[in-house]
Amino acid sequence: MQKIRKNQSGFTLIELLVSMMIFSMMSLMAYGGLINIFKSNEALTAQEAQLKSLKRTMMILERDMRQLVFRNRSAGFGQSEGAFLYGLGQDGILEFTRAGNSNPMDLKRSTLQRVRYDLDDKKLIRSSWNLVDHLGAEPVKMILLENVDDFTLRLLSAKGSWQDNWGKRAKGLPKAVELNLEHKYWGKIKRLIPIIK
Repeated sequence: MQKIRKNQSGFTLIELLVSMMIFSMMSLMAYGGLINIFKSNEALTAQEAQLKSLKRTMMILERDMRQLVFRNRSAGFGQSEGAFLYGLGQDGILEFTRAGNSNPMDLKRSTLQRVRYDLDDKKLIRSSWNLVDHLGAEPVKMILLENVDDFTLRLLSAKGSWQDNWGKRAKGLPKAVELNLEHKYWGKIKRLIPIIK
């Protein structure tokens, strides 16, 4: 009796192992590429958040400077603080009175606002009071920007000279403010803001 040989089709064990090895290597390469994409996306998202924070800070600073008004603040007992003070030391970097404080609830209060900027632990903080004469009132604080290494101003006087400070005895408001900010990621930033009155 003759044996009938059937043709067998399929993969051998070696072919199967080789194909699994190739698939594993391709999967590892694809996974590595995917991880790199996720890391790049995280870095871009963090950088975008930093840039948005910087833009918002510059917008708020510029808006505040453009709405300066010459209105002193009462410090009590017949004393008054200047309308615009720069170089305060322990009491903050910059303090001033600004207009344009919105009043959507139509409350009985002024549209003027007292604002102070502080640099604390590399954070630029904006404090604001809805009352210019805010004796003992708690401010609304907002952290504008983190990782700030330095924040300085130069102020243009009415006589056309640049001042490094603006004290209680200064008459009037500066004509322009040169803002110098040094940031950990963005380096040195300089902005000139004219004060139009």
